[in-house]
Amino acid sequence: MSFSTLPDLDRSAAARRVSLARATRSPVDPPALDLEALVAIAQGLAQAEDLWRPHVSHDPLSRTSVRLLATDAYEVWLLGWTDGQRVELHDHGGANAAFVVLEGQLEEITLGFAGTTTKRLGTGAVGTVPVGAIHDVVNTEPIVATSLHVYSNPLRTMTYYDRAGEATYTELVEQVPALLSSASEARALHPARLGG
Repeated sequence: MSFSTLPDLDRSAAARRVSLARATRSPVDPPALDLEALVAIAQGLAQAEDLWRPHVSHDPLSRTSVRLLATDAYEVWLLGWTDGQRVELHDHGGANAAFVVLEGQLEEITLGFAGTTTKRLGTGAVGTVPVGAIHDVVNTEPIVATSLHVYSNPLRTMTYYDRAGEATYTELVEQVPALLSSASEARALHPARLGG
C-alpha cells in the first residue's frame, strides 16, 4: 500500500488534526433515565433524611440550591423556598426530571396547548417533568418548603418562556461540585435497580 492511498495524507495537516480531534472527543451523554426511575431515586433519597437534612437552607432573598449528588446518568439538587419564590416558566433542555416535596407545600404550573394548569404538592408529593415540558414551581405559602430534584441526564440548560409559550432566553446551568460525586457513593444510595 502506498502512502498516497491513505485518505488522511491527501488532506492538509489542519484537516487531519480536526479529524483526529473528532475521533477522540468525549462520548455523548447516555440515554436519559425514564421518569419512573427518577421517581424511585427521588423517593428513595427523600427517605434518607440524614443525607439531605444538614444541607437544607432557606434565604428570604432568593431560592437556595445545593447540588447534592452527581453521576454520569443523573444528578440531584436540593432546593429551599420561602414565600413567593419561584423559578418562572422553563424547560430542562434534554433532561427528564422528577421532584419530591420534602417539607412544606409547592405549586407546579404546567404550560400546555390549552394554557396553564396548576397542581398543589404537599409534603411527600412527587412531580414529573418529561423532556420538552414547560413548567414553573412556586411557594405560595408563608412557611418554607424544601424539595429534592433529580435530572437525567444532568441538567445543562434551562430555557425560559413567557405565558404565551415563547422562549425568552436560555441559561447554562453551572456545573458546581456535588457534595457526593463518586459512582460508588451514588450506587450505595441508589434506591432502585435501573435497567434490570
